[in-house]
Amino acid sequence: MMSLPRHLLTLCVLALTACAVPPPPDAHHVVLGSGAYGYPAANVRVLSVMQGADFEARHSQLRYPECTSGSLDVVEFSGVISAASLPVLNNMLNGVAPCIRRDGRRVVTPVYLNSAQGELMLGTQLGKWFQNQGVEVIVTEGQVCESACAVAYLGAQRKRIQANGRVVLHFNGEQGRGFDCARSVDMMPLRNYLLSTAGKQQGQALFNQALAHCRSGQGWDLS
Repeated sequence: MMSLPRHLLTLCVLALTACAVPPPPDAHHVVLGSGAYGYPAANVRVLSVMQGADFEARHSQLRYPECTSGSLDVVEFSGVISAASLPVLNNMLNGVAPCIRRDGRRVVTPVYLNSAQGELMLGTQLGKWFQNQGVEVIVTEGQVCESACAVAYLGAQRKRIQANGRVVLHFNGEQGRGFDCARSVDMMPLRNYLLSTAGKQQGQALFNQALAHCRSGQGWDLS
C-alpha cells in the first residue's frame, strides 16, 4: 500500500479536525442603542429596518410560545426624534401584530428607545401614540432617553427602565434639548400633555415633580 506524502497527510488531518470543531454559540440580536442587551438571534426574525441620516428603527418578531401566533413583535428605535424619523416609527407601531395568550390575555409589545436629541413637541406626539397603541416603552442597558424621548416616555402608560438605562428630562432651555422653566409657552404645553396622558391627578403630580427639578443643571433624572 502506497503511503501518502507527509504534507498531504497533514492537510487531511487538519481538514478532519476542522470538521470536528463545534459550531459557534448562537449569535446575539442586540437591541439598538444597547451595548449587549438583546435576544438569541435564532429566536428573532427581523421584519423591517429603516435607517435615516440620524436614526435607525427596527421591527422584529421574537419567538414567544405563550402567544397563539407563536411570536411577539418588538420595535427598536435609536437616534433623533424628528419630522423625518417620527413617521417611520409610527408606521412600525401601526404594523405591530397583537400577541394574545391562549387564555385571551394580551402580551404588551415592547418598544425600546435610545435617543438623546429631538424636537420636544414631537415627543408629546410620540407619547400619545405610545398610550393609544398600549405598548410598553423600555429603556434598557446602555440606552439613554433624553429630551423629546423623555417627554414621550412620561406619556406612555406602560414604561420601564432596566439595568443602567437612563431617562432624563432637561430644563436648560437649549434648542432641541429641554424646556425653559421661565417660559410659560414651554411649560404649559408640558402640563397639558401630562394631564391628558396621565390623568388630572397623576399628571399634575408629574408636572409638580418637573417644576421641582427646573433649576437643576442635571435635569429630572427619572432613572
